[in-house]
Amino acid sequence: MNAKIALALVPSSLTTPLLDGTVKIDGVAVVPHAAKSVDGNSRAMLAGGFDVAEMSLATFARAKDQGAPLIGLAVFPGRRFVQPGVAARPGAGIKTPADLAGRRVALPQYWLTSSVWHRGVLHSRYGVAPETVEWVSTVIERGEARFPPGVRVTVKEGAKIPELLKSGEIDAALVPRPLTEYCLFADVAAAQRAYFAETGTYPIMHFIVMREEVSDLAPALMDTFARAKASAAPPEPPIQGMSTEAGVAALGGDPWPYGLAKNRDVLDTFLGYAHDQGLVQKRQSVDALFVKG
Repeated sequence: MNAKIALALVPSSLTTPLLDGTVKIDGVAVVPHAAKSVDGNSRAMLAGGFDVAEMSLATFARAKDQGAPLIGLAVFPGRRFVQPGVAARPGAGIKTPADLAGRRVALPQYWLTSSVWHRGVLHSRYGVAPETVEWVSTVIERGEARFPPGVRVTVKEGAKIPELLKSGEIDAALVPRPLTEYCLFADVAAAQRAYFAETGTYPIMHFIVMREEVSDLAPALMDTFARAKASAAPPEPPIQGMSTEAGVAALGGDPWPYGLAKNRDVLDTFLGYAHDQGLVQKRQSVDALFVKG
């Protein structure tokens, strides 16, 4: 095998061994790109900027729904529970996520992967449908900014969500990373553990995607990412508010498994949310989105 690929990854303990050449892809010359963000990577992949890249799960799902020549690789370096990102303004009278119905709630992007997860959890566990919330987003969407009928979204490009909370312009926010000062859950570690105990789900946010024309490299890439993971230090703590070791133990083993067998349920949950919320027109199957084998 003699191939050359442009590979763009967000530096982390799971990906840096490929970026710095510590772990090599057998028979493949790599032109590495250390991406500044998954957002930038996802936009570049939509434009055909790389052969293989770390990409947002939501952006990929919509791109496939629209016929993009991309295929997923079952390598998942980006996972995160959403509970630490539920923020509420003090004095807004919000005690639980169920109280977000009828409120003005900010998101970085409506179709951000974490936003799809947030709304899915909000609806399935607390009975708050997207149509019952007045949404505010602060970043222009990737690709077409299409929202479902009945969903109200105001775009305040460049606004800072903490400032919107502080000023009272919004009541709450659903964000990828914790806003500690405004976190709704008094014991955020317990909230994450309870969600996992009840659902078995550790949400996937971003993963590895390739152009379909290089999909013959999938076996070599899977092997390489697995070797990189085996040689890496653990990523960030899987449960916010707990050490890495304690979080791994609470989740019952390896929280970052690769391959479809151990990730089918979490992927199917997300794809259900994506269809229910109108991100995609057709209910997608896991097998249709990923390289076989």
